[in-house]
Amino acid sequence: TTTMHGMLTAAELARLEASQGPAFDRLFLEYMIRHHEGALRMVAELLASPRAAQDVDVSVLANDVETTQAAEIGLMRQMLLEL
Repeated sequence: TTTMHGMLTAAELARLEASQGPAFDRLFLEYMIRHHEGALRMVAELLASPRAAQDVDVSVLANDVETTQAAEIGLMRQMLLEL
């Protein structure tokens, strides 16, 4: 089966569910960073495809995803440093 970039496995979800407190916070942030990086990878693959982002709505969405996900990754990395 093919999964989308950055998606968690059932085992990873179970690990997250079993954790609590600061361990949960750290794991959640690590997984969410990876999830957001997956979105950035998908946008990069889209933009690398010939004529893929010529549609205005697709282009706007791709740019929005890239901007917001990158900013959120920065925030989550800062949060990890503060744990």
